[in-house]
Amino acid sequence: MASATAVDSYSLGSLTIDKLSDDVLLCIFDSYRRISEKINGSWPWHALVHTCRRWRNLVFERPGHLNLRLVCNSKTDVKAALDIWPALPIAIHATFKHGVDEDDTIGVLEDRDRTVGITLRDLNQSKLEKCLGLMQKPFPVLTSLDLHTENDKVAHINTEAFLGGSAPRLKRVSLIGIRFSALPTLLSSASELVDLHIGYSRQEHISPEAMSTCLSSLTRLQSLSIGFEWSPEFTYPRSQHPPPSTLAPTVLPALTKLSLGGPHEYLEDLLTRLDTPLLEKGNLSWYDVPDFDNPHVSQFIHRTGMFNSPSVVDVYIRKAPYLQLLSDSSISPEKEFIMSFSSSDSRLYTEVSLMEEFFAGCPPLLSHIEQLKLSGSLEGWYMRPHTAPWLEFLQPFTAVQTLHLSGKAMILGVSRTLGELEKERATEVLPALHTLWLEWPPREVSKAARLVEPFIVARKHSENPVVVERESDSDPSDADSSDADSSDADSSDAGPSDALKIALLSYLLRR
Repeated sequence: MASATAVDSYSLGSLTIDKLSDDVLLCIFDSYRRISEKINGSWPWHALVHTCRRWRNLVFERPGHLNLRLVCNSKTDVKAALDIWPALPIAIHATFKHGVDEDDTIGVLEDRDRTVGITLRDLNQSKLEKCLGLMQKPFPVLTSLDLHTENDKVAHINTEAFLGGSAPRLKRVSLIGIRFSALPTLLSSASELVDLHIGYSRQEHISPEAMSTCLSSLTRLQSLSIGFEWSPEFTYPRSQHPPPSTLAPTVLPALTKLSLGGPHEYLEDLLTRLDTPLLEKGNLSWYDVPDFDNPHVSQFIHRTGMFNSPSVVDVYIRKAPYLQLLSDSSISPEKEFIMSFSSSDSRLYTEVSLMEEFFAGCPPLLSHIEQLKLSGSLEGWYMRPHTAPWLEFLQPFTAVQTLHLSGKAMILGVSRTLGELEKERATEVLPALHTLWLEWPPREVSKAARLVEPFIVARKHSENPVVVERESDSDPSDADSSDADSSDADSSDAGPSDALKIALLSYLLRR
């Protein structure tokens, strides 16, 4: 009764929690569930049912609404859970650590009719084959499947009878290090799939043709991630049957998140075959030097329509170039497309020309770029301008109005390049520019301002004069005041129910 008393007495103003209706409590419980699942993948509903009788009854009256699961890691664990709790759906989370009873762990797969989730980690080929012995028949309510090999080694599923060859209720699939020849067949039956994550080990992969074919039936897919384990020797044989230019790409009508990592030929081949009209978050990571003479990537981005409105390009270069394209969130929900490069080829780390090559292939995209952000800390670039062809890189950005520079290499290299322009050319490079921000580090900001001064003077009497803004020019007290005002406004807009949720969740998380 002590716990119940604590909850009953926990209040916000004159309203105590015990006065809340069942519907309001369920709403709060569901908020708690969503937060916990997002952070931990599961949620501790046990804490609620042990708090008081009313909460226990309320939770068990709505097990589906609150997504109640018995999380088990062995056959013994399932038996113990069923001795205590109602016959709830089972979520299997098993790791084949050294010393565990493999037979007891694998035995958890026997209850097929109530298993809604399967997560098996640290698998090797022999352990996977033992598990497959219990996974040849359908799991009728299975919604989540996560198989992960030990140390990302390769394990093979060599049967088309896996899950009975059909998984119509699957919503999430993650396969890391699993070579599954019949995966396209299985995915074609998973019409409810919303999240697909596939991680390959070196040369293990599904061809772009087969992948695009099996994706064509996943009309509800919202998130797709495909990645390869990187190695310096990584190569990919380009498809012998590239799609004809007249062939329409596979449309993924619900996809909003896409993450691809691997050799450029595989990624380009796959992107040629895909169309994602609702894409909001894209991430490409090349493990070798991409060929931007082949404009597959820029054409794919242009097909998405992500950047048909004014947008931002954020280029970050440290040990390897990192490019981020951002749409203007003030016009529409923020969208971003990130590209990064990693290779044993040291030229990737010292040449801005890699970025220049990419932008040269997508002029329709550049016509909308109004903000360009360059940041990074590669020492020595400003002393060796021939290794950083900033002028060639900047020339295509004819619509940029604001240029942000941050990092020693960036602010000194770009400022020097602009300052050394002949007077006649000062209006040709970045013709729409009106604001140049020099942000960091403070010691180099003054030097960069002196280097770029000839460019500022040359633009002074043009149609677009340029103003230099320094990070130190802004008044921190103004920003603090603005933040405080914003905070006050937010708190005044928050309704009692929101404040009450926060109070109750804070209490629950302290227990």
